[in-house]
Amino acid sequence: MIITLTPNPAFDITYAVTSVALGESHSVGSVSERAGGKGLNVAAVLTAMGHRAVAVAPVFELDAGLFASDLDARRVPHRLVSSPCPTRRSVAVVEADGRATLLNEPGIGQSQRVWDRLADELVRLAPEASVLTVSGSLPPGTDHDLIRRLTLMAREAGLRVVLDVSGIPLTRALGAGPDLVKPNRVEAAVTLTGLGRGEVPSVPGAARALVVAGARAAVVSDGTNGLVLVHEDVALRAHLRRPLSGNPTGAGDALTAALAADLEGSLPQGRDAWAAALRRGIAWSAAAVLQPVAGSVDPADVDRLLPTVEIEEIRP
Repeated sequence: MIITLTPNPAFDITYAVTSVALGESHSVGSVSERAGGKGLNVAAVLTAMGHRAVAVAPVFELDAGLFASDLDARRVPHRLVSSPCPTRRSVAVVEADGRATLLNEPGIGQSQRVWDRLADELVRLAPEASVLTVSGSLPPGTDHDLIRRLTLMAREAGLRVVLDVSGIPLTRALGAGPDLVKPNRVEAAVTLTGLGRGEVPSVPGAARALVVAGARAAVVSDGTNGLVLVHEDVALRAHLRRPLSGNPTGAGDALTAALAADLEGSLPQGRDAWAAALRRGIAWSAAAVLQPVAGSVDPADVDRLLPTVEIEEIRP
């Protein structure tokens, strides 16, 4: 089983419009609202792809019923920790050509009591699980060491840890030895700046620096250019043969889901094992782009896209 933790969940609202013109009024073609946040999206994708997952998140006590109803309707197992803090909203305005504009509220800082109850929930679930993913932002005022402490706790419980976080929380957590970190190119640069590494010359350079800083493996995504993986002496680039158009807002969460699924047994070893994992990661991510909302994939799209993924070795 894979536990997915969302420290800063949201109501995900998606507006479909023809195009966006700043300062103008717009007609919305369709709107969807669902329980969201990156870790909840990860759990939803894993569930859709036939993997056992449980989503854990702190949720405003008055919103818990709505969150639970939505997740139940999507058959996503969950453990919602009651919080006195109102749930933030995340709005995606998606144009017909696939360009997405995101408006993310920051959320409200949780008390230590809520974080302690969340940690207790992770401990209760750990004996049935093999992987913990931690995804997304932290509410304002959260202790920057939270992700490091959760990583250490998970590793002590025998879980492999996948982090899709960035900035100071990721900088602090690297020393705890997460099994895999998955920032995008910009997030990696911010994280490495916090480590005092100066300017990072390339995406492969960022991935290598994250491994040197403590991660066992690093995947750095770069939009339609695909992604780069570094683990020990393996360095690979993976990308689609031809980029897709669609809604990219859930692509990174689908990638996290695919990577977590590959870590259920153990961390991949060697070029061939990582190439297979990255093919699945790119295919799951691309399949998410074809969906109108984040947290959804169609397994048929994944099967169709797998043969279109290109893998290249990166030479030092």
